[in-house]
Amino acid sequence: MNNLWNETAAQHCTSALALLAYSSRLIGSDRSLVLYGGGNTSLKQDKVLHVKATGTDLGIVEEQHFTALDLTALRELMADVQLPDAELMRRIDGCKHDPAAPRPSIETLLHAALPAAFVEHAHADAVLAVANVAEWEAACAAAFGDLAPVVPYRHSGAALARACKSVFEREASTRTIGLILAFHGVVAFGNTARESYDNLLRLVTLAEDFLQQHGALPATAPTEALSAKHTVAMALCDAVSAVAGFPLATHIITTPQTLAFAQHPDVAEISQQGPPTPQHAVYTKRVPLLDGNVAAYATAYRDYLSRTLGTAADGRIDAAPRIALNPEVGLCAFGVDEQHAAIAAEIYLHDIDIISRASSHGRYCSASEQDIARAELEYGGFEQRVRARITSLKG
Repeated sequence: MNNLWNETAAQHCTSALALLAYSSRLIGSDRSLVLYGGGNTSLKQDKVLHVKATGTDLGIVEEQHFTALDLTALRELMADVQLPDAELMRRIDGCKHDPAAPRPSIETLLHAALPAAFVEHAHADAVLAVANVAEWEAACAAAFGDLAPVVPYRHSGAALARACKSVFEREASTRTIGLILAFHGVVAFGNTARESYDNLLRLVTLAEDFLQQHGALPATAPTEALSAKHTVAMALCDAVSAVAGFPLATHIITTPQTLAFAQHPDVAEISQQGPPTPQHAVYTKRVPLLDGNVAAYATAYRDYLSRTLGTAADGRIDAAPRIALNPEVGLCAFGVDEQHAAIAAEIYLHDIDIISRASSHGRYCSASEQDIARAELEYGGFEQRVRARITSLKG
């Protein structure tokens, strides 16, 4: 893992918050660490928690993109176990120093729960490839030891923050530099921005070393990614759009990597477990389409939504796939516009890499259907906003 820290650039940062913004941009510039709005970072200073605002791209974050909150008040909120999680999350806004400041990250309580001055959370591909297996405890123990105890999967917010606090207080040693979040990612921390950043890269490097020792090498990027309009893909797009109820754009990636995955003898098993982290499903859906039968896929997806969310998904989540794997084409991604089709394709490329590498040292698995459906419901909704914007522009 390449360490991008530049001491000359760091010396131009005139405050601890500026250093946090600098290290955050280094993390956000690496797609193997975070994807599209993912990841969050924080600084504790004089009983104030500065945490990245929700929706801000970590790769371009500046000091003004962090929201200041009362750290004592946040910890008091989290200590009130009688307070329902939904109400607790609502009250976080009341802890802001400036009521007009942007809404802080959904992981604000996680950052408040850990004692270190600097905390960085990423969804590192290599860490997920180590941890997303049925034998995750043994794999993580072998890869990270007491440097990063494992936190069982919890939904983002209060539940995850309390789980991180509990695991840290129970299992952390003087050597501990982070936490592994099952089916979610990694947290690293330190007393300085440099230390926290170095610790994050150290954990990712340990993950890469573990994978290499088990022959789980990263996919080799082809010299040229062929993206062309194929008849089969266009026919799929028409069928998928019909199920979605609105026209979708298509992004096709035909490379040795995507063809190999689509032609993998176990693709029907490994691709249908779910994404490496539930948030990916917001763009890619829980599973890809494999056989081209869009109608059957839609029926199965409606059943999944019904048994996990009841009627809550009605009118909010359609049953059309956003990813299709085809042995002749490779990867077809669908999105509300060309930009979001390309985003879905890029995210699934990372998923292919994670699933393939995890499968090299264990049996790949993901979070539960219920957890993935909840993420789809709570983090989705962007397609409706994009469609409304497109409609207004046409009008």
